[in-house]
Amino acid sequence: MLIILSGCRDSWVDNNKEIWINFNDTNDDFTINDSAVDSASIIRVAVASMTSPAETMNKYHQLFSYMEGRLGKKIVLLQRKTYKEVNDLLKADLLDMAFICSGAYVAGVSDSAFNLFLMPERDNLRHYHANIIVKKDSPYHSFIDLKGKRFVFSDSLSNTGMFYPLKRLHDFNTDAESFFSETYLSNAHDNSIELVNRGIVDGASVNSLIFDYTKEVYPEKVMNIRVIEESQPFGMPPLVTSKHIDSSLRKNLFDVLTNMVKNKEGRDILRSLMINRFVTDSDTLYDDIRVMCNEIGYFNKSDHDSRKSLSIK
Repeated sequence: MLIILSGCRDSWVDNNKEIWINFNDTNDDFTINDSAVDSASIIRVAVASMTSPAETMNKYHQLFSYMEGRLGKKIVLLQRKTYKEVNDLLKADLLDMAFICSGAYVAGVSDSAFNLFLMPERDNLRHYHANIIVKKDSPYHSFIDLKGKRFVFSDSLSNTGMFYPLKRLHDFNTDAESFFSETYLSNAHDNSIELVNRGIVDGASVNSLIFDYTKEVYPEKVMNIRVIEESQPFGMPPLVTSKHIDSSLRKNLFDVLTNMVKNKEGRDILRSLMINRFVTDSDTLYDDIRVMCNEIGYFNKSDHDSRKSLSIK
């Protein structure tokens, strides 16, 4: 199975910074050609690229195997590079279900792309934060200290990786082009963490769930990183379904995912994902993100995908 992020058609290298822009880190051996498979026997799923493809696969393959065993259907993963492309697949009815970012959810709901389905709960909480991160030995201690520095965003529809840092810039009556010396897109929060860790950029805003997961599983990747700011709480990145999903399939997905907490295998998988269970909740959990986007006028802008993309060589 291949988890999200399509391969880029080209690449770019800055020899002075040893930056490799590349999205060909997916493995074609895992690509499933579902044209020869009975559509009734498969479930098309996407996982938004909050982490790089290899790490997303590490995190989710047990969950999908578990789902396959209980649903009696094959999980087919459709890969895309950006959150918007996953939203577009949902709107075109090419997916049954997707794990998406909260920012992409707010954008997609306003575009009638899908319906809210479930959300993960962690430590009995249904929210997470944006973490502004820098290298531990850097002289930066607040967001304003990053003025004139290099900054990486994660995705144009990322709540924590785009909307929140733009809101902080708005607080200072400025914008990214005026405030930072250079800005980039990393296409995944773990990429942003690594770019800061290696000193390729000076700062980033990342999903606290991804940061905590990295700290737990790969502590060496964050041991040289400091969190200098934590945002207000935001509603958890949700699971959504196509507006046209078969009602019986939706019910079966609901039953399998919400009942995972009732058996040891399910609880072990949830624990590996660092969540307690999947739950239902209200769309109002995302109102703070809507307010933030309206304040910065984000959805009236169209140039956020033009930033140069970075990956680690």
